[in-house]
Amino acid sequence: MNIKNKTKNSRLLVASISAVLSLAIVGCSSTPVAAPTPYKSAGSKAAYGYSSEKVSGNEFKVLFKATDKTPADKVQQFALYRAAEIAQKQGFTYLAIVKTNIDKKPVIAREIMASKEKTVPFQNDRQCTMSGCDEVAQPMAVPSSNDVVKTQINDIYFTIDVKMANDKASLGKNAFTVIEVLSEPLETKNGS
Repeated sequence: MNIKNKTKNSRLLVASISAVLSLAIVGCSSTPVAAPTPYKSAGSKAAYGYSSEKVSGNEFKVLFKATDKTPADKVQQFALYRAAEIAQKQGFTYLAIVKTNIDKKPVIAREIMASKEKTVPFQNDRQCTMSGCDEVAQPMAVPSSNDVVKTQINDIYFTIDVKMANDKASLGKNAFTVIEVLSEPLETKNGS
């Protein structure tokens, strides 16, 4: 076999391995993880996180899709925070929630279940030589103490319709200042 054929075969092998790994990753990522959803952009219609749609010049619909493992107050905070970010980008100083809606849809998700058993990383072996026998600690392969199981969770779709303005009076007594909302730190932005 010449060098040209070896190079071609190597490229085909790498391409095949890459394709298999890509399919494996996509297969795993299509099943949601039963964990809290952090503050992030959804990126696609099926993904978790925030998305928004402009309804009119000063009205937006903001959706935050999360798992039911995310506390309800966090889901609401994330939606309002995203609305404030949009208001700031649009040049508005006030916003008010006009309408809220929440939907739940059951889904099958992956959950990591931690084992309660304590693993022993070393095993004592008895080694004997001509001068006698001794107990010697040997490292051993420890099986994973976590299992991935399938469980049913609910996807939460929290939607707020938001109106934005530069004067508080036009929005009513329940208006928020954009700066007030954005000054509340999000736990996920601080690494917590």
